[in-house]
Amino acid sequence: MRRIILFAAALIIMLAGVSETASAQCKNFTKKQCLTELSGYTGNGQYNGAVMFEGEEATLVQTFYSGKEYRLFVCAHPAISDSLFFEVRDYRKAMIFSSRAKSTKSFDFSVESTQQLFIRVAVPEMGTANELKKNGCVSILVGFKDN
Repeated sequence: MRRIILFAAALIIMLAGVSETASAQCKNFTKKQCLTELSGYTGNGQYNGAVMFEGEEATLVQTFYSGKEYRLFVCAHPAISDSLFFEVRDYRKAMIFSSRAKSTKSFDFSVESTQQLFIRVAVPEMGTANELKKNGCVSILVGFKDN
């Protein structure tokens, strides 16, 4: 019984270390490959990134303030960037923007009143059922400037 507990504890510690390494790699990827897309805008200072696999989606709730112009940029590793898309919805879940039919990874906008918006990022299945699922870092960057 003691061996099982020690094994489980070692496994948990090891998996936590792997997660931290992946997070650090994504932060590095974001700094090196993505931040230039916010030129002319001030980054909001928040890191919103993770490793995503095909077939996964993630939603971020972000507050946007009136009187500012925003650039939303979704940066992804090349292995998944071609199929990835994102959507922006208001609190009523009404669609404000979708990149699904567009070949863009950014969205420039302003809001009339301060509000929270839902940003949904999806990496669709890419037809690799018999292969390993593709994955990569995905970061949501938000920049702003005064009107």
